[in-house]
Amino acid sequence: MAESLVVSGLVSKRAKVAGQIASYKIEITRLQGALSHLDGSIKLFAPEYDLRTVKSKRTNTRNQYFKQGEAQRMTLDVMREEAVPLNSREITDRLLQRKGIESNATLVGRIQKNVLAVLHRQDGRLVKRVVGGEPGAMQWVVA
Repeated sequence: MAESLVVSGLVSKRAKVAGQIASYKIEITRLQGALSHLDGSIKLFAPEYDLRTVKSKRTNTRNQYFKQGEAQRMTLDVMREEAVPLNSREITDRLLQRKGIESNATLVGRIQKNVLAVLHRQDGRLVKRVVGGEPGAMQWVVA
């Protein structure tokens, strides 16, 4: 019996994910080697240094939809043009509309996190929180 389209699609997706896992394993092996060399170099210059005290740094991935500073400029522009309190979801929807980006749940969540980061970073400086509106949704206006 021939494979159904669903099974064929799932097999294809599985092969792709398995390939990504293999690729990441190679990258992990390479990075572990680099880490080992760095540990050896540190021990060479400071034999008493306790490497367990070194904390890992979180790596950030750049947002592919906004250039450096563009999310902040566009967020503030949207808020200035509306002149009414907006919540982060409303701002996100307007940003996606301006950029001509088709929205989906994952993308909206990612962009909304950027918008919230901008709003919290500028809270009390360029924007301020407003009480009211939908329950559970903080609204913001330009200060």
